[in-house]
Amino acid sequence: MRTTQRDRRAIWYALYQGVEDVYDDDGNLTGEKSVSYATPVKARMNVSGGRGQAAIEEFGIDNPFPRSAVTEDLDTPFDTDTIFWFGIEPTDAKGNPVAHNYRCTGVAKTIN
Repeated sequence: MRTTQRDRRAIWYALYQGVEDVYDDDGNLTGEKSVSYATPVKARMNVSGGRGQAAIEEFGIDNPFPRSAVTEDLDTPFDTDTIFWFGIEPTDAKGNPVAHNYRCTGVAKTIN
């Protein structure tokens, strides 16, 4: 099945690169680790509407509303460590990074 051009929406994604050590201002190792991602890349995909339901849990409110992204490109490098920006850009008007609003929880590839 082909994805239609009119249903595609702009989405940004960044691939996981690894974990880096954190250094303080004097160049000393702090013992902390920082997750590193590649530069965000813009793509156009079919993205489903948010679906799910809110539930009151013992220690708060569980409010998961996942989305599904569909692309006809079988060579997409997504994995469960990929982060996404949907409906927002990865940088603000001043060029400062903006936190991602979605994380990949699973990849399902098909030959169709």
